Amino acid sequence: MEAREPCDRLLESLRGLLAATASRRGRDTRRPGELSFAQARLAACLYERGAMSGGRLAEAAHLSPSAASEMLDGLERVGIVERAEADADRRTRVFSLSAEGARLVEEKVRTLRAEAAEALEGCTDADLAAAARVIDRLTKMFARR
Repeated sequence: MEAREPCDRLLESLRGLLAATASRRGRDTRRPGELSFAQARLAACLYERGAMSGGRLAEAAHLSPSAASEMLDGLERVGIVERAEADADRRTRVFSLSAEGARLVEEKVRTLRAEAAEALEGCTDADLAAAARVIDRLTKMFARR
């Protein structure tokens, strides 16, 4: 069955978006004193959901447990996250954001929201809601594979 042209255009745009985000992730890791894209995603989970174990955090941030663990070690070394024993099980470590970590996440979110507002100027709420539904469906499609 031949794909419809609008679907092809959407997939082309998706490839462009993925390439642009990969490029930005690479540039973000070279800025001293700032969170990289992946670090910001991990820290944002702590900011939004509060303290949690490394395993739960890896799942929430869509990272492998080993990648999350390595990232958490580095973020702890520079004072962005703090590690403590879980109340229920002393063998489990729980991570939370430090005050500096919260400040960095808030800064990253402000910047991203400002960039998005500028890029999406002129889009209606209905446009954005439709785009979110399409992105959610594509996310589910890729998650199945």
